[in-house]
Amino acid sequence: MKKVNDSSHFLSSKLRFSFLVIGSLLGLLLFFRFVDFLSLCFDSKYGHYHFPINQEIPFFRSGEKEIGRIGEFGIRIGSSKSKSSCNYLLLGDSQTFGSGIFWKDTFSEVLNRETDCHWTNVGIPGFTLENEFSLYETIKFKTDFDRVYLFVYGNDIYETGDTPDFLHFAKKQTWYLRVLSFLFPEQTRLFLKTRYFQTIQKRMELELERISKLGIQKPQRSNLEKEEFVTLKSLYTLSPDYLRGSLDTKTYAKTNFNRWLRVLRQLNDKVLADKKELVMVYIPLEVEYDPIRFQIYKEIGFVMNPNWIDSDSDFITDLKAVSREKDIPLIDLREYMRYRSDLLQKEDIHLNETATRLIADILKKKR
Repeated sequence: MKKVNDSSHFLSSKLRFSFLVIGSLLGLLLFFRFVDFLSLCFDSKYGHYHFPINQEIPFFRSGEKEIGRIGEFGIRIGSSKSKSSCNYLLLGDSQTFGSGIFWKDTFSEVLNRETDCHWTNVGIPGFTLENEFSLYETIKFKTDFDRVYLFVYGNDIYETGDTPDFLHFAKKQTWYLRVLSFLFPEQTRLFLKTRYFQTIQKRMELELERISKLGIQKPQRSNLEKEEFVTLKSLYTLSPDYLRGSLDTKTYAKTNFNRWLRVLRQLNDKVLADKKELVMVYIPLEVEYDPIRFQIYKEIGFVMNPNWIDSDSDFITDLKAVSREKDIPLIDLREYMRYRSDLLQKEDIHLNETATRLIADILKKKR
């Protein structure tokens, strides 16, 4: 009988010890996660990439080559004015940069020709809001401007998240980073994002070096040729959640929107502290204004929401709310682009010259 009692007591003690260990580990994990959450209240260094500094590199429009001069910060040099009554800085991605069109046709260069202000375009293809914030911090004391135009493109939330390319990069990291990712998920993610942007810098330089040596011929294509939308089909294969991950910020993309919003608030605080003004300009996704592209995305297989084309997406609803909350002026380009199918380059998501002229005219009226 005594042996049975001793055995029961031993099992009971062992069970209590196991619960104590498990409880301690859970408590420690919760503590680490709390520290991780608390650390988000402080500024983070995001990092960015850029074009090769102080070089001339090729850019292309339908196979036609144009040489662009790159300055000391790795951004393309635009028009300059000896005197101007106002100076504006344009932050953005490839839509702001003007991918696929000649530099003279970008809305920044149109504005430089047609206004008395100087518009400095520091958009770089592939940029996220983290990159734009990092670039702003790098050049803000070395560039003359009194207002910042932040061009928010409709896929910004998706690009802020864990894209397939970033996930591929993260999976190749060492085991201890994976452990840290479990204990401090947000801070480890920020660290990995910074390293990821450094790899993009290296890839960009290698790719530009390769392309610069090619003798690219202008493609011979008929205007009547049917568009196959190979790029959009490839996008669906890689990221079937691309549209939901961009626009459904109250549900599917809520986590990434909160990450993006945190960076936006930090940027706004910095701009105000630097005694500048911040203005947001929303460039919508094509499914928010182009009915033909909306149908094409639907036929490819993307999950579609009629509110995107007929009303407001979650993203623009949230963006308007942030604009009111933080008193940041918002220029919503959907008002001028809606139901138009003549604003995109062929088989591409990038804006054409008709669109950049439209945006330039709008900014002239709104400034």
